[in-house]
Amino acid sequence: MSPDTANPVEVLNEEECWNILLGATLGRLALSIANEPEIYPINFVAHDRKILLRTNPGEKLFALTINDKVAFETDGVGSESVWSVVVKGRARQLESGAEIEAAERIPRQQLTSTKKRVFVEIIPTSITGRRIHRGPESDELAPGDLY
Repeated sequence: MSPDTANPVEVLNEEECWNILLGATLGRLALSIANEPEIYPINFVAHDRKILLRTNPGEKLFALTINDKVAFETDGVGSESVWSVVVKGRARQLESGAEIEAAERIPRQQLTSTKKRVFVEIIPTSITGRRIHRGPESDELAPGDLY
């Protein structure tokens, strides 16, 4: 879609959101630990309409066993626009040998040197995204600026 100078915010449809997710590798996982919000940077891969990540046993994994409702976000900056995609859903640890073997075959870009031993998938319940076209700042309020 071409940029609209009066309203530079473009709401992305689900397919556009998935296309962005398929090209991204770094995001943020938001969850609740002891009733406090926490956000973790994570390396991920989008595959088969799910988000797949690896982690190690610890606070984050423990929290997911207590409350599986999570939010996930990835964003980026381009020369003509910035974008953000938010996925809300349920997280679950892959446990069966067949699931883990299938997950290990999915190509992914590892961003850290730490070996991650546990696979977690996020099954989306909603997905939203926005692309904001860059340009000179305007003194006028756009419809998206009004709450």
